[in-house]
This record gives sequence, C-alpha cells and structure tokens, in this order.
Amino acid sequence: MEKFNFRYVKAQALIVIVVIFAAALFAVNKYVSTHWGISFSVFAVLGFLFGLINSHLWNTKPCSWMYTVPDFTGRYEGTLRFEYRNEKCEVITGSLEHIKIIKQNGSTVVVNSFTRKTDGEMSSASVSQEASIVKEPDGTFSLIYNYLNEGNSELGFSPHYGTEVLKLIEKDGEKYLTGKYYTERLPFGTKGKINLTYKNKNLTHEK
Repeated sequence: MEKFNFRYVKAQALIVIVVIFAAALFAVNKYVSTHWGISFSVFAVLGFLFGLINSHLWNTKPCSWMYTVPDFTGRYEGTLRFEYRNEKCEVITGSLEHIKIIKQNGSTVVVNSFTRKTDGEMSSASVSQEASIVKEPDGTFSLIYNYLNEGNSELGFSPHYGTEVLKLIEKDGEKYLTGKYYTERLPFGTKGKINLTYKNKNLTHEK
C-alpha cells in the first residue's frame, strides 16, 4: 500500500485530534520530565498514534468518525460480463465467475481481482495500480482505479491495463459492488459489467 497520508481524513477532525493529543502529550511530557528527568518527542508519539489509527483503527469507533469514506475491505464474489469484437468485427459476449479481494486502510485501497474460467481454473490475475474512493452526487461511494492484468501465456492473453468503476451499495445489511470496466488488451480491447456480493473478511488470495 502507499505511504500514510490524510486524503480521506476530515480536516476539522484532524485539527481537533491533533490539538487534543498534542496538549495531552505536552502535559504528560512535562510531568515525566519534572518527576523522572526524562522526556519524549511529542511529534514522534503523534506520528506513531496516527500511524496506528491509519493502519488498524481507522474503521473502528471512535476513530472512524475522522474519515470521509466507507470500508470496502473484504472478499466479493459474483459475475463479470465481458464484450469484445473479434477479427470479423463480430461482437463476442460471455459471463464468468469473478472474485475481488479488497484491502483498505485509512489512506489507501488495493484491489486484487481473479476470474474463474468455465473449467474452474483461474484465469489471469490483476492488481490495482492507483485507486480512489469518490463520493457520488447521490451520496453513495464509488471505487475508481486503474489496474494491471498479468496476462496468461497458456491462454494467449497478453498483459494489459484496464480501468474499473465500482459503486458500493449497502442494502438490508448486505454489501454489493456493481459497475463496469474497460481494457486495452491485445488483440481486442474488452469492456463489460461487474456485479459482486460481499462474502467475508477473508483476504487470502485465490490461486
């Protein structure tokens, strides 16, 4: 994942937290220095605390109120419907089982994707290169990212880049991802739709 940043932190919340933590740490540091003759770096402690929140506590209360985005983390399974034109300019369509494993912290999101062939074997895997969470006008959130597919020499699939836009839908206690994708895969670029359902927190990569 990328280095720690504040891209999804509420500005006002960040200011409040920094002021409270800094004041408390300065007071503790003064007390410790006076009574035991030792001191610590307030800024180093602040950095450690924010790193801890960013990595592990960002999506748990009360830390979650600091952030502007929902938690996409988890394993999602469903279908990928693809479409492309062959050398005869014929439109070829189909549907395959699709799996996404999303890892998220307070700063970044990483998406690993896998498609299962009709014989049950895994096709080529892909991993996001840059991902952003965007709030839509209707109040929902979408995950938008570019990815690199490693290709599959046995199937004749060349490595390629693609783009996906996935909207998070939460309904009746369930979570769904629905959206579309585009690729520049050679010899024929592809596009399609993706519909997935949240399954669990199992982030083990499918092989």
